[in-house]
Amino acid sequence: MSSLSHSPLTPNYGFARTRDLAFAAVRSFWKIRQAEGMTQADLAERLGRDKGWVSRKLSGPTNWTLRTFGELIDAMDGEVEITIADILKPPSGNYDAYADYGKRQLEKSELKPKTENQGRIFLFENLGA
Repeated sequence: MSSLSHSPLTPNYGFARTRDLAFAAVRSFWKIRQAEGMTQADLAERLGRDKGWVSRKLSGPTNWTLRTFGELIDAMDGEVEITIADILKPPSGNYDAYADYGKRQLEKSELKPKTENQGRIFLFENLGA
């Protein structure tokens, strides 16, 4: 078992977050298909379901299953891609490109650090005055 503990105040957070992300992705993709001319009737026909079922599913995630999610995406000619991010590690990519930006700008300016503590600069003095 992981040493991470989850708040008892949010026991269903993972489920709710996943459901909401899935619904947002389907709704976003649905808007694209609508703009291209697809209707709820078209979607219902592709799914073999009635228009009321499609309308209910597109109006809110309620209690979607993975099957519902997959069927909707497939009927809209979409492809699902799932990514899981480790919340304990910083994101990868170009996020650290600006990590030293402030320090480099400070070195270029007339402001010089007066007090430094654990790499954080708290006070400055203007050497040009």
